[in-house]
Amino acid sequence: MSDEAVPFKLSRESSIRVDRDGHIWHEGERVLHPGLARALASWIDLDEQGRYVMRNALDWCFIAVDHTPLVVRSVRLETDPAVRVEVELSDDSTEPLDLTTVQVDPDGVVYAHARGGKLLARFDRQPSFKFLEHVTTDGRGLMTFELGTMRVRIAPLERGETLVPPAPPRPPVTRRP
Repeated sequence: MSDEAVPFKLSRESSIRVDRDGHIWHEGERVLHPGLARALASWIDLDEQGRYVMRNALDWCFIAVDHTPLVVRSVRLETDPAVRVEVELSDDSTEPLDLTTVQVDPDGVVYAHARGGKLLARFDRQPSFKFLEHVTTDGRGLMTFELGTMRVRIAPLERGETLVPPAPPRPPVTRRP
């Protein structure tokens, strides 16, 4: 089929946008159906160049992300039987929090890597408060998360400093024989 026979030019660009609160918008309208919003959020990914995409088993498209692609909706802190920190994300998934990736900006907003370090997530207000209840700051401004026997240094961000996002995925290395 020639290009002239195609009624429109195919593109991977879309009007899908993820706002600062993790809500998904399409053509200026917020996606309100919970199941559809959850599915769309679960398809958020990065391509090899570090651009945000939505990808499922059938198709993919580029999307716009206002702030972070995921939002932490709740945090669970457990000390019995073991010390554990889990987060629930805007796609309704739950995963362990990698405390070594946590960053806190000067306004007290908490960020961390999610999905195995692939995407950045911003903590919503309530999970931020709950998490920060376990953070102490010493006289030099060094922050430490403390829960049970766990002590982890937290990276404070200075005003104007940018977040350290996860590294974009690297293409697989092919070795020549």
